[in-house]
Amino acid sequence: MPDWDIEFGFGLTIDPADKAVLLSLDGRGFHVLRYSAIPEEGMTRLGFELVDPNTGEGASAEALVDPKLVEDLNSYRSQRPAGRAFLIWIDTLKGEVSWQLRKIPEFGL
Repeated sequence: MPDWDIEFGFGLTIDPADKAVLLSLDGRGFHVLRYSAIPEEGMTRLGFELVDPNTGEGASAEALVDPKLVEDLNSYRSQRPAGRAFLIWIDTLKGEVSWQLRKIPEFGL
């Protein structure tokens, strides 16, 4: 089962010029402000700084994930914006992490 660490705080803001990386944590949606990755044996410890776009509430989360997620996320961040967002879903009850690149034209990326 993945290792999870979640903290909540206040005062984070979104940089609208940044590429959209969105995270759903047990069904609650966040914008990813920053992330960091630390390789571990067979997995990667991925830490996120988050903000809830509806309330402005800040949060942080950390999870052990498949290194492929970090590869895909870094690849997305190195590309030019093209009307897409990188979506990450974390379900702590099932111990599952999934991700997808999705076209979202209304964001105007």
